[in-house]
Amino acid sequence: MAPTPVFRKLRCYAIDPGLVGSLETEPISEVTIQLPWQPLKPGPQDDYLEVIDVDPASGCFYEPVKLDDPALLAQDGLPLSEGTPQFHQQMVYAVARLTILNFENALGRRTLWRHQTHPQKPHDDSLFCERLRIYPHALRECNAYYTPQRIALLFGYFRAAANDPGRHMAGGMVFSCLSHDIIAHETTHALLDGMNRNFLCPSNPDVHAFHEAFADIVALFQHFTFPEIVCHQMQATHGDIASQESVLSELAGQFGRGVGLRGALRGYIGQRVDDKWVRKQPDPAAYATTKEAHKLGAILVSAVFDAFLAIYRHRTADLLRLATGGGGILQPGAIHPDLAARLAEEAAKAARHVLTMCVRAIDYCPQMDITFGEFLRAVITADSDVVVNDDKNYRIAFLEAFQRHGIYPRDVPTLSIESLLWRGWDDDPKGQPSGLLTGQLLAVRKYVGSTIFFKDRKQHFNMERNLRATLHKRLKKCFNSPKAGADDAAYLGVNKDKPFEVRTARIAFRATPDGGTVPQLLVGLYQETEIPVDNLAPNGAKMLFEGGCTIIADLYARKIKYCVRKSIASTERQMRQQKFAAAAHACLRATYFDFRDEKEPIASIHRA
Repeated sequence: MAPTPVFRKLRCYAIDPGLVGSLETEPISEVTIQLPWQPLKPGPQDDYLEVIDVDPASGCFYEPVKLDDPALLAQDGLPLSEGTPQFHQQMVYAVARLTILNFENALGRRTLWRHQTHPQKPHDDSLFCERLRIYPHALRECNAYYTPQRIALLFGYFRAAANDPGRHMAGGMVFSCLSHDIIAHETTHALLDGMNRNFLCPSNPDVHAFHEAFADIVALFQHFTFPEIVCHQMQATHGDIASQESVLSELAGQFGRGVGLRGALRGYIGQRVDDKWVRKQPDPAAYATTKEAHKLGAILVSAVFDAFLAIYRHRTADLLRLATGGGGILQPGAIHPDLAARLAEEAAKAARHVLTMCVRAIDYCPQMDITFGEFLRAVITADSDVVVNDDKNYRIAFLEAFQRHGIYPRDVPTLSIESLLWRGWDDDPKGQPSGLLTGQLLAVRKYVGSTIFFKDRKQHFNMERNLRATLHKRLKKCFNSPKAGADDAAYLGVNKDKPFEVRTARIAFRATPDGGTVPQLLVGLYQETEIPVDNLAPNGAKMLFEGGCTIIADLYARKIKYCVRKSIASTERQMRQQKFAAAAHACLRATYFDFRDEKEPIASIHRA
C-alpha cells in the first residue's frame, strides 16, 4: 500500500502576474507552494477554506477545480493562467492556506475564524465557523476585502488604466485574486479578526491603521518564503535590498499599475519620483500628524521592515567581510552565485524570525484600543518570553526602528528593552491580586493535556468555549468575594458590578530555540459601557467605552506572567476616545453612518 503523501504542491504566481511581462523578472514569475497534505473537495475545499466561484456581475458560476484529480496532482496543479477561473481558484486557495500555516507555526496553536452569529439571536455570536469562504470574482471593481458579516474574502476585478502599459495591457483585465500580496493581506484580516474582533472597533487612529499595517506586514514577509525570488533579487540588487528597488519590498505591483499609480500599490523602502526610484527617509513627525488608515499603517510597516533590514545587515556582515577581503563593500558587477545564495538564506531566515515575532505578539496585545507603541511592547515581551538570549539583537533592532519613525509607547519611563517589557504579575505597580484570583485562573490547567490530541478545529472551538464559561464562573466568584473582589476586578480593568465577558480563552504551545515547549493560557476580558461623546452634552451623541485586559499565564511554571490592562475606569483614556469620537462625528462621513457601527469596516477602509 502506497504511503500517504506528506505535502501537496501547487503552482502560483510568485508576486502577481505583472512579473511575467518583464524579461528581468520573468524567471521568478512562478513559484510552487508546498502545503501539508490533506484530501481536497472540489472548490477547493478543506478544513479551513472553501472557494466558491460565483460572479454576481455576469451571473456566472465557474466550475470548481478538482485538485485531487490525478492529472493535476502529477503536475502540481494547473499551470499559470490569467484567463482560467479554475487557476484563480487554485491561486487563492494556495496563498490563503500558506498564510494560515505561517500563523499557526508562529502561534503554536490552531487558528479559528470569527464566531458566527445565531440567525435567531443576533447577540449570540458563539457558533462555530468551520471555513472561511473565498469568492475569487465577487466584485467588478478595483477592490478586495474581508467581510466579517459573511466571514468571507471578496476579490474584485477591473479594467486596467491606459498608462504604464509595460507591465499590463492597457484596458485589460486585472484580477486581484491573482496577486499573492492581496490574497495574503485579506487572509490576514480574517485571521486577525478571528483572534481579536475588537481590532475592528476604531477607538483611536491607530486601530484601523494597525489592521491594515499588520496585513501588509504578513504579505510583505511572505515574499521571503520563496528562495528563488530572494536569491534572484540578491543578484539584481547586488546584495543590497535596503537601498535599491526590489519586488521584495513592494506590494501588489500589477494592481497598483492597473489603477494608474505607475508603480506598486505600496512600497516600503522607496518610491518612484519622476520615473526614478528614491530611497525613503523616516520622518519622526509623520506618526503624530498622519490620520488616514493606510498612510498611518504604512509608518508601522516601514518601522518593522527597517528593523528587518537592520537584522539582515547584522546577520550578513561577516559574509560581506569574507567576500571582500575584510572591506565589507562589494565591488561593482555581478556577485558570485554562492554569495547570493548565502545572502538569500540569511534574508529568508531573518524575515521568518521577524514575521514570527510580529504574529506571536498579537497574543500579548491589549484586548482593545491598541496603539502602535503597545504593539512594540507586545513584540518585545513575547520575544523575551520565548528567546531568553537575544544574541542577534533583534529586540534592539525593533526599538531603534520604531524610534526612527517616531513611535513611542505611553507610560514608559525610558526607551529601553527593560522598560518596554510588560510588567510582570509579581512586580506590577498596580499592586498584587488576591491568591483566590490567581488560584482560580491557574485551576484550568486540566484543559492543557486534552488539546494535544484534538484532531479537528471544532474540538478546539468547543474546548475554548467551555474554558471561557468556566473562567467566567470562577472570575465572578472572585469578584463577589467581600475581601478582595472589588480590588481584583479593578486590577483586571473591569467593574465587578457590571456585566463582563471572557471574550477569549486559549491554550498555546510556544516552541523555544532550544527545542523546548512552553504551554500558555491566554485570556481576554472585555467590558463595555455607554458614555456621551461630549460630557457637556450628556443627552447628545453616545459612544461605547471599552475596558478589560489580556492575561498571559505560564502553565508549566504555574505562574501568571502578565496582565495587560485597559481599565474601564481610566478617565484619561476615556477623554482621548471622546476627543477621537467627537472628531469622527464632526466630519462629513459621520453624517451618513456611525463609523464604529459600520457593518463592513475593511471594505470602507479600502474604498476610502
